[in-house]
Amino acid sequence: MKVSVAALFLFLLVLTMTSAFYSEPKIPESVNSPPTCCLKHQEKPLPKKLLVGYRKALYCTLPAIIFVTKKHREVCANPSDKWVQDYINDPTVPLLPDKNLASMTRTKKGRVQLPNSP
Repeated sequence: MKVSVAALFLFLLVLTMTSAFYSEPKIPESVNSPPTCCLKHQEKPLPKKLLVGYRKALYCTLPAIIFVTKKHREVCANPSDKWVQDYINDPTVPLLPDKNLASMTRTKKGRVQLPNSP
């Protein structure tokens, strides 16, 4: 009896390992990465001098503008707030690419430089 239980256990283990080894994800993770969405909005305006830019998260359950600070922190804000509209219309606060699409580098002055830009 002990031999048959051990054999059954070994068979199930091999079957599980084989199915896990041969199964493939249907869509590569890098192609179908989840969007960055916010759970709540920052109510108080942020100091502009702390910002390097912003990203849009408008297709989430809670639409938001995500401001990125010099310390790489992301702060969510309500896109309909006046201070947010003022910031996104200010040319010193640039629209950043989606963080999954491009990498950012900093210039000596602390500004964000996109790949292939002067």
